[in-house]
Amino acid sequence: MKVRLAQAQDLDVMMALSAQMHQESRFRIYPLNPKKLSASLAKLVANPRVACILLAERSQGDVAGMLAGYVIDYFFSDALVAQDKYFYVRPDCRGSSAALKLLIAFRRWAENRGAAELCINMSVDIEARRFDKFMTHMSFKSCGSNFVLPLKQTGGLAQATG
Repeated sequence: MKVRLAQAQDLDVMMALSAQMHQESRFRIYPLNPKKLSASLAKLVANPRVACILLAERSQGDVAGMLAGYVIDYFFSDALVAQDKYFYVRPDCRGSSAALKLLIAFRRWAENRGAAELCINMSVDIEARRFDKFMTHMSFKSCGSNFVLPLKQTGGLAQATG
C-alpha cells in the first residue's frame, strides 16, 4: 500500500470513492450533487499549499481509500490547524494499512505546512466505534462529540421534529 497526492486526472476515482462513502454514510438521505462534489474535489487538488487529497493505492493500482484535508487558521488565533474534509477507506480494504498510511501521510503533509495540530472528525457515522478505537490507538484525544438533529423540511423552512 502506498500513499500519493491526488492529481486532476484522478477525478473519476475520487468521485467513485466519494459516491461510495456517501452511499454508506448517514448522508445517503441527501441527494448527491456530482457537479458540486467534482468542484469541491478539484478545488482541493488545485490548492496544494493549503489543501490536499491523499490516495491509498494498492499494489494492483486500485485505490483503497482517500483522505482530503486542508490547513486553516483558527478564528481566534493565527495558529494553523490541519482538518480533514473526507476520510474514507473502502469496506473491502478496512483492516489493511490504508487508514494508517493515509493518516501518517496527512500528518506529514500538515507538519510541512506548519500546522499546530490535526483535527479528524467523524460525522459520516460509518463504523464509529471502530474508528474511535483506531484514532485512540493513533494517540488522538477525543475532544468533543458530533450531534445531529434531523429537521423536518416544510416549504423551505426547517422545523425540529420530535
